[in-house]
Amino acid sequence: MEIVNFDEVEDSDMIELNLACFNHTYSKDHIKKMIRSDKRMPDWGGELYAKEKGKTLGCVGILFPRVKLSEETKKVGGIRNVCSRPSKSRRGVVKNLMERAHDTLRQEVELSFLMTPKSNVAYNLYKKLGYETVHVPPKAYKRAEEKETDIEFRDENDPEYIRSLYLESVKDLSGLVVREEDYWDMAEARGWPDNDNVKIAYKEGERIGYAIYESSRNSLSVKEFAGGKGNLVSLLRGLESASEKDYIVISYVNPSYRKLLEEAGYSWHQDLWYRVMCKDLRDETDEKIKTRDKKNFHTGIYETF
Repeated sequence: MEIVNFDEVEDSDMIELNLACFNHTYSKDHIKKMIRSDKRMPDWGGELYAKEKGKTLGCVGILFPRVKLSEETKKVGGIRNVCSRPSKSRRGVVKNLMERAHDTLRQEVELSFLMTPKSNVAYNLYKKLGYETVHVPPKAYKRAEEKETDIEFRDENDPEYIRSLYLESVKDLSGLVVREEDYWDMAEARGWPDNDNVKIAYKEGERIGYAIYESSRNSLSVKEFAGGKGNLVSLLRGLESASEKDYIVISYVNPSYRKLLEEAGYSWHQDLWYRVMCKDLRDETDEKIKTRDKKNFHTGIYETF
């Protein structure tokens, strides 16, 4: 088994791997587009592929996001796009790729983060490789009620307005909360989150905040919202009014909003499979993430990988 960079792999192999693991297509042109737009990715692409006898068996991607811990913002490693062919599972493909990824990350950073469903077959492998759960992104939900509101959501392209409100909303939090200046272009290159789902909220002709949402089955799925001081309740009422579905589900919930949401009738839910895990690449035994940072940990929708 040899490990190579993405430029030594055929697009057809990338497509088959990604359809097996993530249900979307992928290509070298897509990676090159992300390299140009996403400053978190190394200039060589950060994509490692395992090959044997000319057959591509699996892949692992790396990048270098920034994390805020105890008032310090630092560069860390991130693991993404972990995948192996189902027919080649349990052959050490992912383990070998992860070890190479760790060797690469270790040259520049001390911590590595990844995000995975606990039900994923790789979860136990991640634990064996030294990863620990540091955060389970919460959800909040409630049955939508018909409410009169004077809130209007408009399709407007103003990334800096969104970023400024977001950064204000997470200023007291830790975690993957650092929104890069070019986050909008990074998402366009990656293809997710969908910038078309960002709506700016108006009340009596004045901007009061924004929300990122879309309809999903029988619920309005909200990925993020933030507003100026005193406007969060109005934003929630506006979202309920905008919903044509039975429920509203808010994901990646800002932990600072918990009391507000519960007072508005939302149920808080954190017994979930999806989680953020962390590994100390130095293999030291001291606490990787301090208790205070774990309590205030948050991951923004644009900061996921």
